[in-house]
Amino acid sequence: MTEDDIVEGLVVVESDDQDDLSSGEGIVEEVVDFDDDDTLVPSDIEDEEEGGVPDFDKGFWFIVQCFSGHEYKVQTRVQQLMELDAFKENIFRVLVPEEETVEIKNNKRVEKVTRIFPGYVFVQMAQDEHASFEIRQLPGVAKFIGTKSGATPVTEDEILKVLRKAGDKTKKVDVDFEVSDVIKVIGGPFRGYAGPIAEINTDRGKLKAMISIFGRETPVELEFDQVEKTV
Repeated sequence: MTEDDIVEGLVVVESDDQDDLSSGEGIVEEVVDFDDDDTLVPSDIEDEEEGGVPDFDKGFWFIVQCFSGHEYKVQTRVQQLMELDAFKENIFRVLVPEEETVEIKNNKRVEKVTRIFPGYVFVQMAQDEHASFEIRQLPGVAKFIGTKSGATPVTEDEILKVLRKAGDKTKKVDVDFEVSDVIKVIGGPFRGYAGPIAEINTDRGKLKAMISIFGRETPVELEFDQVEKTV
């Protein structure tokens, strides 16, 4: 991986340390994509923990690769390091980016919180070899993302995208509906009507169905939670 990978919005995880990291649990190997079309400025981002804008004058943001399923354990261990006097001036913040999702499957709605980048933890810290060494020694940590010469900081633009994504409280909706599936309306003014799905918009949490009104098929926009699939 080169610094250009980060600048271009992609961090390619190369796992050339497999022999040293075997512990019976797999390491996530994938491309971390920060692509986002939104124009970002620091004022767009709110730090939930401190209630203000993240301080980019404090060190740099780095990506720590960890064993699958160990993200929160690593986050907690880094937070414990931050409380030690030896690291208070070197490690500033640790983040596991999350997003809220709504899954509608078999006409059941389940809300959950999922990790945006499984297998990765983001740490804001100084370029301090002692602090980096201690983080690498934590249980569950594989390595810092970077080149063979050392960890590569994430650019300010890219970390702003990550923070904005993590701070977006819009719930992502995952449904098992498909175009042409027949649904029944269970809520709203069209309750009791049924018809095939013509269009699905997961970003807005809505769909369009062709409902017969007065003998004429009419496209009607409905919320996901206003419908259910017919069996």
